[in-house]
Amino acid sequence: MRISIPSLAAAALIVAGCGGAPTGAGAGSGGASDGGGVGDDAGAGSGNPDAGSGADGGGSDSGSDASSGSGGPATHMLSVEISGTGGASGSVQSTPAGVACRPSCSASFADGTDVVLTATAASGSMFKAWKGAACSGSTTTCTVHLTGDAQVTAEFQPTTTQDECAGLAPGDPGEPVRLQATDFGNSCDIATSDGSGNVAATITDIFAAPPRDITNVRLFDGSGVSLGRFGYGSGPLFEQLAGFVGTSRPFQSSNSDVFAIDAHGNEIGRDRPSDVGTAAEDPLGGMVVAEVIGQGNHLAAYDGRAHLRWRVALANGVRGGGGRIILGVDRLGNTLVLTTEDAVSDFRGQWVDHDGHAGPQFTATADFGSDPIDANLILAPRVGDGLFLEETSPRKGWLLQFDSLAAAALPPPSWLSSRPAEAVHIARGGRAYAFFELSGHSGVSPCAQRIEIVAPSGRSCGTAVFPIASASCTTGKINVGYDGTVIQALPFEMQRRNDDGTLTCTWQSWPGFLH
Repeated sequence: MRISIPSLAAAALIVAGCGGAPTGAGAGSGGASDGGGVGDDAGAGSGNPDAGSGADGGGSDSGSDASSGSGGPATHMLSVEISGTGGASGSVQSTPAGVACRPSCSASFADGTDVVLTATAASGSMFKAWKGAACSGSTTTCTVHLTGDAQVTAEFQPTTTQDECAGLAPGDPGEPVRLQATDFGNSCDIATSDGSGNVAATITDIFAAPPRDITNVRLFDGSGVSLGRFGYGSGPLFEQLAGFVGTSRPFQSSNSDVFAIDAHGNEIGRDRPSDVGTAAEDPLGGMVVAEVIGQGNHLAAYDGRAHLRWRVALANGVRGGGGRIILGVDRLGNTLVLTTEDAVSDFRGQWVDHDGHAGPQFTATADFGSDPIDANLILAPRVGDGLFLEETSPRKGWLLQFDSLAAAALPPPSWLSSRPAEAVHIARGGRAYAFFELSGHSGVSPCAQRIEIVAPSGRSCGTAVFPIASASCTTGKINVGYDGTVIQALPFEMQRRNDDGTLTCTWQSWPGFLH
């Protein structure tokens, strides 16, 4: 499957000599630290302050590209430094061309250019991270959207001989804890756990009418002791360090509430925003929701007690009933919003940082290749920062990746694009991926489910098997919670339908197994 990525803007205009002193840079629009914000874009409005002509930068008419007084296009200087510890080294090149240096160099680009920097480690070295206001993260590529002068440092470190799977490989899960609850419902649904290992397991009743709830949440401690119950309408439930948050759309209602509950099912917060289209968990706590207010879309962030943190207008609305919004929040708490409209083949993207500062809109895909309205798409966090885009139906596969706060899309890493479409969860305290099969795999014999642990480089660190029965079965849903607890719903044929119309559901859990 080929995804068309929009071509980058104009080529470099001026290249300074490699090894020269970097020019001063204005405030950038790049990465954030954990829980931190990102500064607003800034930079010299007159373009490159050092631009000129002749050896002394004087007044020959071969002069400046800057827009100050000349009517020409504004340019901004991008300066790159190479930093290495323990003798490590490497190089950085740019697309469009211009930056190609070790240990330092700079180049000027037209205002608004998206410059993709690629770091290449020398022999015996490995890339560590990008540093600076315009770039962050540990992937070898970074996109800088130039609206002012910017400075970036590429850090390298010696190649380590330590096994990257050390501390990540799964062992034997051992005997599970059995969780059981009875309620009105049609299916024994997904379960998750908070940071203390308390489990929230859901029983869904899609035909429920008041006073019955559509979603019945049963709460358990790590040993399987029942702690309480909470009922709400339809909507997702997200694990937190303590307790759970979610959105609730009541029966036959067009509006959703935002709520928070503790581990006993006690409601500890609620808000009633405008029409909620979709929601996503914030790994730093709380969640974000997309709202339709009047003719435009807004993004709102809530903390772990369902208190509003901020609300910001998005760059474009979804006009008409056929549009859709997809949300994803990376490990730095930055939110990517993807939007499309009916009869449109592209997706537009916009980042909003953890403090509610919205970035520029950009084209995420120029030609999606199928109907984006009908596709089931998921934005999944990467280890460290950024997001992967996955399609689970009708096509199946990994489509793109996005560096945190970068106004451009990149192809997925080769190790990921070769994998089948699967559910993925961050595991091992944020140091690895847990890949597991989507529910509904029929004919599995013996009846079991598997979770593979994968290092950030794509190396498999082993697979854990979670058995159900010796015969074949159609598996239910399996999940990994906040604290690494694995929770597995038994297949529907192993659940019990009661004469009074209730359903007795059974889950198995392995507390903290992938912490």
